[in-house]
Amino acid sequence: MSTTAAPQKPPSYAHAAGASSAPPSSSSSSLAKAPPQPHAHPRPHPAPDHPRWGAPRPGQSKVHRHRPTTAHEEAHVYVLTLRLSPPLHDALNALRTRYFPAERLKVPAHLTLFHALPHSQLDHVVAVAGSVAHGTKPFRVTTGEAFLLGKNGVAVAPGRGTEQGARVHAQLREEWSGFLSKQDAKGFKAHWTVQNKVDDEDKVYAAFDEVKAWTREKGAEGEANGLVLWRYARGHWVFEREFLFGEAAAKGEDGR
Repeated sequence: MSTTAAPQKPPSYAHAAGASSAPPSSSSSSLAKAPPQPHAHPRPHPAPDHPRWGAPRPGQSKVHRHRPTTAHEEAHVYVLTLRLSPPLHDALNALRTRYFPAERLKVPAHLTLFHALPHSQLDHVVAVAGSVAHGTKPFRVTTGEAFLLGKNGVAVAPGRGTEQGARVHAQLREEWSGFLSKQDAKGFKAHWTVQNKVDDEDKVYAAFDEVKAWTREKGAEGEANGLVLWRYARGHWVFEREFLFGEAAAKGEDGR
């Protein structure tokens, strides 16, 4: 199988603080057109404009809640996400920056394919990811409907692109079936988490009303053009390498 050489620096979108496609405010005309909701609450305070995806602080928990099924405790686990073009990524990152609790905002908006790939299988992971990416064409991805994450958060489902994403996930899952976590062994059910770990029900429903209006009246679209591998580090993600899809790699595209 072929592999893709690691870049000299991580993709800049992984460290982007803001976005040009900001979500609508509660006073915008788009929200004024939204149907009345059972929870009419003021908009929650936005998160700071410039979050940092930096190194973990000393004393933070090292435990990852997803465990690969390997014989020994892993020194590291890795997360694999879809690499998205800026119009789509930036719009969702703006939503996440606005609604996610600032003190818990450690990673950018993402569509996760796998949550816990083991360090002991890293060479195999890289080889397979590179091979699958090489044989995959970039595909269109759009935002779908907003939905509640239990009582504590809000997420946005993909609209178009789920079929192609599921196909990529299935190819990778087949090659990695011997060591995947229970969650990763299941099918492709990716979504963008724009708010989570919020105990104030009023804030959750206010965010849900606004995000739902945004998805229905505006939304965002872009392209999935590769895979990104991250090393999990105490709640933060550290860029490891990326694998551009075949046509994007051939054209020398960087997704920007």
